[in-house]
Amino acid sequence: MLVNIRRGIEQPDSLVYLNGIPEMHGILDNGDGITIGGTTVLREMAESEVLRQCFTAVAIAAGEVAGPSHREYGTLGGNLCLDTRCIYYNQSEWWRSANDYCLKHRGEICHVAPGGKRCFATFSGDLAPTLLLFDAEVELAGINGRRRIPLAQLYRNDGMDHLTLVKDELLVAVHLPNPPEYIATGYAKSRVRGSIDFPLAGVAVRMAVVAGKITDLRVGLTGVSPL
Repeated sequence: MLVNIRRGIEQPDSLVYLNGIPEMHGILDNGDGITIGGTTVLREMAESEVLRQCFTAVAIAAGEVAGPSHREYGTLGGNLCLDTRCIYYNQSEWWRSANDYCLKHRGEICHVAPGGKRCFATFSGDLAPTLLLFDAEVELAGINGRRRIPLAQLYRNDGMDHLTLVKDELLVAVHLPNPPEYIATGYAKSRVRGSIDFPLAGVAVRMAVVAGKITDLRVGLTGVSPL
């Protein structure tokens, strides 16, 4: 967000600091699963013993986001609600004005697919594909109360408006049920530089093997679609 503000893409009237709300922070073991607060920082997730043992792909992904200083302040909610990205959108004001802007910001055409009618900016968050492996649900809160939905329903296939959050809603927590036994999970990504950069593509995998046979296989992707 701060980079987009500096580039003139985002121009909020004010920013609200949420870390002073203790109910939105921490990793809680509920017995039948865990709850991760929306303001829990990525470093804490990467170092969490319960995540590393039971939700390995999530811990790996949290430890792969950007660099150490970013993970010290970046949060679960921030990574899940990350704006979509595009080479024609994430540029300086001067660059975008010289290229006639784009559909996502002040323009009338998507330069990725000029003949199309929608924005093809991609979602590049690391945590979403790993959390989807474990049937994660997100808890949202706003002026009309709270609601809880599957994580997959937080997103839609629209680069301009990819989140289903309504006005004044916050992502306050993620809920993960206990995973079954005998599964292995992991996460890997490709990026231009080995640190800091967003993934060009990331893949999360969950696999269960019983008696030498794969009985369950799930794959989640990031960086390849608005979803």
